[in-house]
Amino acid sequence: MDEKSKSHDAPSLDIPSPEKAMTNSNTDPEHLEKRYNLLSVLAFSFTTMNSWVAFASGLAVPLACGAGPGIIYGLIAAGIVICIINLGLAELASAFPSAGGQYHMVFMVFPASTRRAAAFFTGWISIVYLMAALASCNFFVASSVLDLVALWVDTYQVEAWHTYLLHVALCIVGFLVTSRFPGAVGKLGVGIFFLSLVGFVASIATLLAASKEKQPSTAVFTEYTNTSGWSDGWAMILGITACLWAFSGGDGPTHLAEEVPNPGRTVPIAILLTIAMGFVTVFAWIITLMYVVTDVQGIIDSAVPILEVYNQATGSRLASTIWSVYYMVMFYEIVLNLFIFGGRTIWSLAREGGTPFARWFSHLQWNASPVRATALMLLLQILVGILYIVSTEAYSSFINLTLFALNITIALPQAALLVRGRDILPTERAFSLGKYGFAVNLVATLFVLFFSITFCFPVGMPVSAESMNYLVVVMAIAVVVIGGLWWGPGGLKGRFIGPRVVIEGE
Repeated sequence: MDEKSKSHDAPSLDIPSPEKAMTNSNTDPEHLEKRYNLLSVLAFSFTTMNSWVAFASGLAVPLACGAGPGIIYGLIAAGIVICIINLGLAELASAFPSAGGQYHMVFMVFPASTRRAAAFFTGWISIVYLMAALASCNFFVASSVLDLVALWVDTYQVEAWHTYLLHVALCIVGFLVTSRFPGAVGKLGVGIFFLSLVGFVASIATLLAASKEKQPSTAVFTEYTNTSGWSDGWAMILGITACLWAFSGGDGPTHLAEEVPNPGRTVPIAILLTIAMGFVTVFAWIITLMYVVTDVQGIIDSAVPILEVYNQATGSRLASTIWSVYYMVMFYEIVLNLFIFGGRTIWSLAREGGTPFARWFSHLQWNASPVRATALMLLLQILVGILYIVSTEAYSSFINLTLFALNITIALPQAALLVRGRDILPTERAFSLGKYGFAVNLVATLFVLFFSITFCFPVGMPVSAESMNYLVVVMAIAVVVIGGLWWGPGGLKGRFIGPRVVIEGE
């Protein structure tokens, strides 16, 4: 059996020999330093997804769509969906490792006639997704800080502009830390990784020990209570859609590919381990949660659901405060990670001529770090934050782009493999789906198509101007802006060259 045939037999994860070294053929000699290892990349990946922590801010919708059974079985279904989607991503990341992530993959697998435009679109949609995810996590931290102040100071009233100013301050700190000390952020991430695992065990122990009243197993696993206003069947689908948020951020390791040795092996390992660990932790935590919750509707109506969870379980303002601070630390680590990922994505796109003032953004500064590209992400955060003050609906709709846009960027290269054939993938890659590849790419593409539709539905009925889902409108605006960057006056259509990767020895 020849080597090409072997690569299609079954999934494999082996160290390629000889190791391939990538260099960019652009005349710019600057390269990111090899500053991370497998543990730090896994820490980046896990602390970004951090399923059991991140899902704590999104409990309301799946609970409204079925209470215990809605959220528990919704998580199982969502975990299967995300696992399949990210299996395809892991294989592509092994085949085409680059700080550009999905935009690089799209360029490598699309036909020559459309690859530049498709890669440009994917690159900018990735920036939009990272921008929305960063804003969401940072505003959660800012809001939690002020909610704690209001919890302890009865006379204090939280104002939107207070939250915005704190958001800007936290972003400035995040930019300075990630730009000046990128290696230290990696080491910090390892510490936060273990802190998250310790906190996971401690949180379960706290909820079980402090709760005076436990719910019966029938209430947790079988009493389906739908208060969303939708029919039970459609409510379950919307609940599964909401549960997908527990597993967002799986692409994170791809943006570190140029800063680790042997990225074709390291990045897929980080992606797949993160999905597995994320599912185990969030599933165990949610089951525990449902046993101790006494007022599901109270969590649904709460502005900060996790604060309400600990209030119900412990009845202690001090305990709620301690756990709220813990969650702030976890979420701010996500903010730091997203500054790292966003800066590298912008830098990668800029070095190929894919951004305005590309020559300026494509240079590295402190510790071979893309400071200017990261500064652009900081500027975008300051601008996006204004939406929080101007219109809550507009801000929420923009944040909803996060997982919607991410899944599109992951599905595009997998859809291209279905059309063009999987033989266009390099046969020598560390992770191969083998004979299961076509099925994985097909199911992943269909899942993304279906859930891209369900993401656009309002989460409750009847629909009002305040509860309406404006995701389609926001996505359309994003596409128009990207189109303007491509075709508009001084557009980048004639400047964007796309990735030019030379494999040593070829």
